[in-house]
Amino acid sequence: MKAVVLRSGREFGLADIPKPQLQRNHDVIVKVTIAAICGSDIHAKHGVIPGYGPGAVMGHEFAGVVEEVGSDVINFKPGDRVAAAPITWCGVCPNCKRNDSPHCRLGGVFGGGEIFGKGLGGAQAGYIRVPYADNCLVHIPDNVPDEQAVLVGDIFATGYKAARDANIQTGDTVVVYGCGPVGMGAIISTFQFGPKAVYAVELLDNRLAIAEGYGATTINGNEPDVVERVRAITGGEGLDVAIEAVGEPVTFMNALRSVRNDGMVSVVGLFPGPVEFPLHEMGFYGVRLVMGLGAPSHMGKLMALVESGKVSLGALVTHVFPLEEAIEAYELVENHKDQCLKVLLEP
Repeated sequence: MKAVVLRSGREFGLADIPKPQLQRNHDVIVKVTIAAICGSDIHAKHGVIPGYGPGAVMGHEFAGVVEEVGSDVINFKPGDRVAAAPITWCGVCPNCKRNDSPHCRLGGVFGGGEIFGKGLGGAQAGYIRVPYADNCLVHIPDNVPDEQAVLVGDIFATGYKAARDANIQTGDTVVVYGCGPVGMGAIISTFQFGPKAVYAVELLDNRLAIAEGYGATTINGNEPDVVERVRAITGGEGLDVAIEAVGEPVTFMNALRSVRNDGMVSVVGLFPGPVEFPLHEMGFYGVRLVMGLGAPSHMGKLMALVESGKVSLGALVTHVFPLEEAIEAYELVENHKDQCLKVLLEP
């Protein structure tokens, strides 16, 4: 089968690889119908995420149809439409029992390389093996298209993690820095907690327009004094919550300085290097800081919001390519061409 792989020289290419087989009784083999390109795939290409060597199969966002199931799988059968979390988790290790599935001691990231992947293949291929399938897959309702279902496990769930961990209260004011896919997921998720208003800061006009479509009041990040403009919303006091969804030092500092005393900053951006934290200043200011990975164990609830029509993720998808044109698709994503936001691949 064809798959997108990392080649020597830090370039992507297409390669023929063997179709995966069931290895354990809790495995499922899924025929991939759609996969997504994530910003972290670009980070892996450039070595920002360690452990990716030549031949690594890329991709951790996918939806498809169950083809084979292991003997211990309870919830799925061949022919079921399913969406996956970007990671796997066992459900029984100490971290899983604390409801901390992203740090499962036995699980890994699909296509996550030698360090984070723990031998798991990537999703940008014709088929994929899913361990702990009863944990890591959810059924796709009949009225939810694959193009939206594929975004639930990572984009929506990561944005939801950012909003939930920020402890947003009814009537709060919230600013989201960055309207990429995860930032959009955070905007959508923030509205589930009853805020008074959600503000979105972004550099690209097309992303600002999409954020407005989801109900956010937008602020162009290219204009001067962004932090002052954000704080002016509350007469200089600062907002209740800021979500950083970019992974850049400047947006991190802007988020810190946008909240009120004892305000909350929730960080889900993936940073390519160390960031200086002004503890000498923020300690007196009283900022609370949370950060982390996604919330894949909430996929079922989030899929239900899409099924009900209360949430639509369709506006996030701007391009769909056949897998054979994956290199062109990656170029689009890496260089922010053609006003792309979320780019999908169809094997």
